Amino acid sequence: MLTFYLAIAVVTVPLGAGIAFVSRVQQRHFGNIFGLTAGAVLGIVLVMMMHLYTEVGYVTILVMWGGFFLIFVVEHLTTHRRDETERNIDDKDGSWSVNLTVLGLSLHSLADGFNLVIAAREETLGWALALGILIHRLPVATLITVPLLRNQTFGKVLVRLTPLILGPVIGAVLGEQLLRGTFEELTDYLTAFAVGTLLHVVMDGFRGNYTAESTGLSRVAKVLFVLGFVLTFCVIYFFQGFEGEHLH
Repeated sequence: MLTFYLAIAVVTVPLGAGIAFVSRVQQRHFGNIFGLTAGAVLGIVLVMMMHLYTEVGYVTILVMWGGFFLIFVVEHLTTHRRDETERNIDDKDGSWSVNLTVLGLSLHSLADGFNLVIAAREETLGWALALGILIHRLPVATLITVPLLRNQTFGKVLVRLTPLILGPVIGAVLGEQLLRGTFEELTDYLTAFAVGTLLHVVMDGFRGNYTAESTGLSRVAKVLFVLGFVLTFCVIYFFQGFEGEHLH
């Protein structure tokens, strides 16, 4: 199952880049797509946290926020001087900020691979975690490709996205090594950690941080965000039968 997950994770980036390439005249729809998928991912995150809290306890909530803030710190360290740097360089198209964003997303791709290892080991909602990881990679790849295509060919864009493409594979290899032995008994907590890293991507993208211009999502995209969240939450919640569990 892990191999299947990784294959999809690798393919989603060039596929997302291809969508950006063939749809350059209709870029206004990209934010709407991200809003819908981000809402779906958030629905997955909430259901998983309800499950972990019920089955393991409140410590999983703390671990989740640990994952969230770890990715926040990593991406902050790669981008916190972006505005100051751009004021001191002649870079009218904002390519420097795009480079930093690609770097931050590439680092997060390593976490995606690690999270997919955990998803493959999680018996109850592993498929949901994998789904959340995989569906967010497509719109993210599309949105980050848009500014790259302004002054580069599609082939060069794919080369620059190579770390983003291969990140999950490298992260999965490292994750498999880490989860051997003692860490194998911590799968529930590592799942919570993975959910936290996924939550950060949703929130960061919701603020518009995957494009050269951080303009945020449009009103339509925000409506689609809510729609995606509600539908996904309800489908997973009732499909898994959580309505019969003690969740308070």
